[in-house]
Amino acid sequence: MTPSAPPVTESPLGAALAALGLTVLDAAGALRSTSGRSVVVLDDWDLATAAALSRHALRHPVELVPVRGDGALTVVGPVLRPGAEGCLRCTEYRRLATAGGRVPWHSGGLRLAGRPSPALVDAVAALAAELLAEPLPAPGAGAAVRVVDHRRAGWSGHLFRPLGGCEVCLPLPEDSAEAARPERTGGPLPDPAVLRGPNGRTDTAGLRTQLYDERFGPVRRVVRTEDSVTCLTSAYVTHGRELPDGGYGRAGDFDSSERVALFEGVERLTGMGPLGRRTVLRAGYARLGPERAVDPERLGLPEPAHHGHPASPTVPYTPELELDWVHGWSLTRARPVAVPEHVAYWDPAPGRPRVVYECSSGCGLGNSPEEAALYGLFEVAERDAFLMAWYARTPLRRIALPREDPEVVHLADRAELAGYELALLDATNDFGVPAVIAVARHGDPRSAAPQVFVAAGAHHDPAAAIRSAVVEAVTNVFNAAQRLRAEPATCDPRRLRPMLERPELVVTLSDHTALYGLPEARPRLDFLYGGDDRPAPWREVWPGAPEPVADLGGLLDATVRRLAGEGLEVVVVGQDEAGVRERLGLYAAKAVVPGALPMTFGHVNRRTRGLPRLLEVPYRLGRTAAPLRYEDLPFHPHPFP
Repeated sequence: MTPSAPPVTESPLGAALAALGLTVLDAAGALRSTSGRSVVVLDDWDLATAAALSRHALRHPVELVPVRGDGALTVVGPVLRPGAEGCLRCTEYRRLATAGGRVPWHSGGLRLAGRPSPALVDAVAALAAELLAEPLPAPGAGAAVRVVDHRRAGWSGHLFRPLGGCEVCLPLPEDSAEAARPERTGGPLPDPAVLRGPNGRTDTAGLRTQLYDERFGPVRRVVRTEDSVTCLTSAYVTHGRELPDGGYGRAGDFDSSERVALFEGVERLTGMGPLGRRTVLRAGYARLGPERAVDPERLGLPEPAHHGHPASPTVPYTPELELDWVHGWSLTRARPVAVPEHVAYWDPAPGRPRVVYECSSGCGLGNSPEEAALYGLFEVAERDAFLMAWYARTPLRRIALPREDPEVVHLADRAELAGYELALLDATNDFGVPAVIAVARHGDPRSAAPQVFVAAGAHHDPAAAIRSAVVEAVTNVFNAAQRLRAEPATCDPRRLRPMLERPELVVTLSDHTALYGLPEARPRLDFLYGGDDRPAPWREVWPGAPEPVADLGGLLDATVRRLAGEGLEVVVVGQDEAGVRERLGLYAAKAVVPGALPMTFGHVNRRTRGLPRLLEVPYRLGRTAAPLRYEDLPFHPHPFP
């Protein structure tokens, strides 16, 4: 019979702590203590215990330093006391979520266990004593945590801050219609040609300091890719997902690309789920009505035939179906309006009904609320323009390569050396935002190399839209070789060819792009080239653009008025996370435009039903001879990356 382990007070760690003059308690003893300073040793524990200890410390004049085991790790801190921001519960939720999606970090019953190596017991005790002796941190300074890795015989220090609140130590305020009105903080731009306001806190070093932590995130990993066509940096964010997700930066040097990747990583994180307000409104649209909520049918619904498909996460919509809603602000009508939570955020809490698939399209991050909303709106315009051209199968005007832009010319040359011809196409539609599609086609249709890569860009400045589309398209050309080596099964023609006849097999983003590497899929893009073969200079395509911009608020208002003239409403949902806003001066927003074509991945998730613009606008633009009929459209899976 295996003898039971001695009480924590008699364990080697307990003895080492007692030798330093510290009071040592187990979880039960800590929950009975109502005063004093103690170290709480947790050899075998669960997340429910973590929450209970945190609540107890917030309600009593105690200071508790939890020391707990998790396999080969011993985690020390944070100090639990009244008023602390960053408790044991949210610290552990974040640490486990950062470890990866295979860890059931959201399960309150998850049990963990571990004891420190005898060789490191004294070090763990010293770290606990050090934390207990530290002075009270300033508000917002973060909670100190130490992680001892017994495999490496080393330790690391971390500053933890709750992200998106904590139900124990930092509960979020309830969402409300009154809180939906966006601030107006933007001012004149220092450079009218650059639609970003000044912010001295968001250089690369500032972003890395506030965001990067391999144990607690929110950015858990920063990776440089040195064999890409540009300096490419990936910033992977924390959210307990099995598949890596994050921001990607492409630039001429790694410092600049890391800054973009970290910036985009924040945008991805704030767009996943509510981090600023707690969702409380649950109702059917029939009860809310058009004065209080956006009609889900105006957002584009999936095809009824695809309901119940294994790749579909949605349920059939009825106006009586109860959904979770968050409040946004209609810039068009200057009033609050509710939006389904799973439309405002692309990965909210699981287990709630969804009537549409949503991705991060329309999420924007900026140095002011106006900037965040404007860049979200640019992304909606980009995806809408691309999908309208793709699904309506309309030829587009060719744009000449802008020889005055050395970055674009360099990338076009690199693509040509790799065997690809780069074409630029004007996809601008009734949004009125210059939109460009870049297509890189291999010069040999019989080659085994991937045949086609497509990307898009939209911006107030057509040159910026061109550059954005070209950078992404040519980067993907060169990254394809890496994917072939790393994921040969993803690009296997034997797996992809059945998708030509059975589009429901296109499930992932990678499927969408890999399919158009097939020579057999290449002709599906021929329609794009059916217009005038003479490439026109971009200044001829957009005469007088870009108009000077004095301030972003004025440009946002003008864009909203223009869309209102086309019968389109602009709704903005604030996605701010309080810590990111206060420490970095960054605001997040989701732009929702009912009636716009939403980007989706997985062919069964396509949302084209109930969107008459798809049938009418190409005709109004002169790209089709007559209004289109829905039943005549082939609806091939799109190639958007």
